[in-house]
Amino acid sequence: MKQFFKKTIYLSAIFIIIGLIFLGYAYTARNLKALVISELEKSFGTKLSIAHMRMSFPLCLQLKGVKINDTINIAKVYIYPSPASAFLKKTFIFSSIKILEPVIKMKKGHYESFTAFRRLKNDTVRPALKDSKAVFFVSRIDVENATVVYEEEDGIGIELVKIDANLKSPYAYLIAGRLLNFNVSGFVKNKNSKILSPLRVQGWVKGDYTVKARLRIQDVGIEALGPVYQKYIKQKVEKGNLNLDSKILVSKNDLKADCFCRINDIILKDAVSKLSMPLMASFILGFDFKDRAVKIDNLKTNLFSLLFNKS
Repeated sequence: MKQFFKKTIYLSAIFIIIGLIFLGYAYTARNLKALVISELEKSFGTKLSIAHMRMSFPLCLQLKGVKINDTINIAKVYIYPSPASAFLKKTFIFSSIKILEPVIKMKKGHYESFTAFRRLKNDTVRPALKDSKAVFFVSRIDVENATVVYEEEDGIGIELVKIDANLKSPYAYLIAGRLLNFNVSGFVKNKNSKILSPLRVQGWVKGDYTVKARLRIQDVGIEALGPVYQKYIKQKVEKGNLNLDSKILVSKNDLKADCFCRINDIILKDAVSKLSMPLMASFILGFDFKDRAVKIDNLKTNLFSLLFNKS
């Protein structure tokens, strides 16, 4: 009899635990579906629309056809929330977020669509927020097959494709104000060509918007540099392939980049054949965000010897 009684207690406990898990699952699913759009819009000041949303088991919120501020379109988003979110008021904990095939389009002179994201400052994701805003904690964010397009008045300026990225923190969650590591790889799409040139960016970002990164680009046609090519290079150079290695430091006020570039297979405007040697240059590039002023220091180049040899 004792044995039967013990088994009954164990079975009852198991059923109660299972029941609580499913209740927590149902509660979390129902509330996430109802709150995800309104809370994201309220917290980040963005206009958000979602074509389709559903829950799957194990706990995963699937979003399709996500549109943000008429600028970002995302094919699919997989959000893996923690069941603990069901027992916390206006606090959402996610084990990971996976973003598939986002397309980001930026137009020259139209940056207002991104101003809302500047609210993610040092104190944005903290419990001390007002009651009207939710708190989000994420362990990891992964992006697959992204496309970034910068458009000018006369068409596409720069296009980056097949971008994979991940964002993670040495801590348990990605929280504003703490160190976040990022790793991005993809390709620069060369104009009038099917050739894709690899690029890679690795570094970290702090909550005060300090970013330290290293950028590498290989064998990209200089015409793919868009406004840089149109403004500074096009008048003298017809064709060429650029390799760039740059250490970048970005703050709220300015950007500084220690750059080394090499341009191979150069054809000048008035020439019919390639130059016999590559153009190499090292310099420190500075950009002031407020005044939109560009400054170049410590320029070292073989340009003069290259032109001398040509003549």
